[in-house]
Amino acid sequence: MSKDAIVSVDECRYPAYRTTLKCNFPQLEDVFDDCMDEAVKSLSEDGIQAYLEGASLVCMIGRGFEPVLVYLEEVPQICRYVGEQTAEQIAQSVWKISRTPNGVSILPFLQALPSAARRLQSKQSFDHFIEIVFDFMEATTGSIHGFHTTIPSPALTDLLDNTAVLLSQISLEGLKNWVDYGVRYYLNHPERQKDYFSLQSADSKAVLQRERHGTLFTDNQRRLDMYLKSLWNEKQQLVPYPTGFDEEPRPQPYFDAMGMRIPDVLDDSDNGVSGLDCYRATLAHMSAHRRWSGKIIVDNYSPFQRIGIECLEDCRVDTLATRRYPGLYKLFMALHPQPVDDACDQENESCIRHRLTMLSYACMNPWHRYKNKDIIEFAERFHALMRKGESSLKEMAMLAVSFIARTRRQSDQSPNMYFTDTEIAHRDDNRHLWIYIEESDDEEMFKREEQKLIDDEANHTSTPTLP
Repeated sequence: MSKDAIVSVDECRYPAYRTTLKCNFPQLEDVFDDCMDEAVKSLSEDGIQAYLEGASLVCMIGRGFEPVLVYLEEVPQICRYVGEQTAEQIAQSVWKISRTPNGVSILPFLQALPSAARRLQSKQSFDHFIEIVFDFMEATTGSIHGFHTTIPSPALTDLLDNTAVLLSQISLEGLKNWVDYGVRYYLNHPERQKDYFSLQSADSKAVLQRERHGTLFTDNQRRLDMYLKSLWNEKQQLVPYPTGFDEEPRPQPYFDAMGMRIPDVLDDSDNGVSGLDCYRATLAHMSAHRRWSGKIIVDNYSPFQRIGIECLEDCRVDTLATRRYPGLYKLFMALHPQPVDDACDQENESCIRHRLTMLSYACMNPWHRYKNKDIIEFAERFHALMRKGESSLKEMAMLAVSFIARTRRQSDQSPNMYFTDTEIAHRDDNRHLWIYIEESDDEEMFKREEQKLIDDEANHTSTPTLP
């Protein structure tokens, strides 16, 4: 059906879509066309089908027309921020709430979601928000005999009503900590629980203030967008991911076809670099990768060789970035740890991260004071390559393989990894460097991949174009 098809004013302009929506409230006929006007602008055909199926499910909960209206009005905008798959998730969440004694909180739940989506701006963060709400609902919904939940949560509606205020002041991790504190200390005190989650109690405000730390991405998104566009000619979407949820492995910044993924909040560094400058350093590093890095086949290298290649390629693009913008050098070095030469016990600990971080520091700082002969030699080889020009990922790979072969120890296989002063805060996880090829003996496939790499490298320098 053509989305632009218009029939008479008295008839529905989207008859096929109206047939898909299984809902017979008479008030629906007055608003359906207006809701669909927004939906067809925001959603794909599959997204529209999921949206209408979700609305049909919300219509079945038996809570009147208002939840259906809020769903139809708000979900297209929510999907713009966090993805079309959210439409089904929201409908299923409403259905789950309707199966509990908390049906009165369905409308506040739906009304809280638009502000949450605007602040969080990623599906991963939005999922964590829904998880926080449901964990709170389950923890505070009571039962008389301990088997079936029959008493609604005293403060669920209060929590949902204050979503916009809370997310404007604290990160998702901070929200979780604030909610957990209230559940821990006021679970069996309904009135005090309501005071806490409606931000009326002194305790609630004190804990909220305690969780207000760092620089929130959402408060600085426009500034960071302008930073990317003006200095790097980048128009990548910035997508925040939640921190503080004990995920393993701990998430790191990265970029892919969907945009640049960065933390939702960053604290000032120990040596005084502001959270905003930490964001700028991370975006500059990833933009430098997009400008100067290529790709190589991961199957050709061992795990230790791969992290060596990533380390030296990070140094190469940071060096090139500081050549273009010399002011970045001070920022990069402020965020780069300086491991002590003999801090790692090579007999009892895996020192691979320690050695590579020392090498990285020596590559970035020609005036380093390390005495390790291998560090000195390979740092000088790095500097020699960079003096010739931009160098390349392939040259960094060759240098890294040589370094790993020269310095590898049996203890590197130890599970007792040395981590002190080995985390370089502004660097990403380097997933973009690697091409993964499924196990195959097809020589033609490898030749095709190698030719593709040659072609990509030949064309790489033109994208993106720096100002």
